[in-house]
Amino acid sequence: MEFGEHFRDLAPLDPREDPERWERMVGSIMAAARPELARRAALPEAGLMLLLSSWVRPALSAAAALAAMAATVLLLQREPAPAPAATTVNALGYPEAVTAYVETGQARSLDELTVALEGVNP
Repeated sequence: MEFGEHFRDLAPLDPREDPERWERMVGSIMAAARPELARRAALPEAGLMLLLSSWVRPALSAAAALAAMAATVLLLQREPAPAPAATTVNALGYPEAVTAYVETGQARSLDELTVALEGVNP
């Protein structure tokens, strides 16, 4: 397996090469982390309720801001609602009898529907 010219030799990082150096490094890291570990140990165990309670105020603030923005948009909307669009049957120019049949599924009379569709009197 060829690594190319960008390969770095990671052998100096192997803890088995110099165990004393490794233990000194671990000891210095633990000494630096000791104050933070002590602070965390003194805190009560953080449960789910404690985590959720820390989000109550920000969540309520965000909800109030969103509600205020939505109310503003609704109050500033002065344009009336558009009239309902004509049905496809009306748009195609079919007579009233055909439109009523398509919308309700019932024709007033079969003769009226036939005349409307074919334009022929029976």
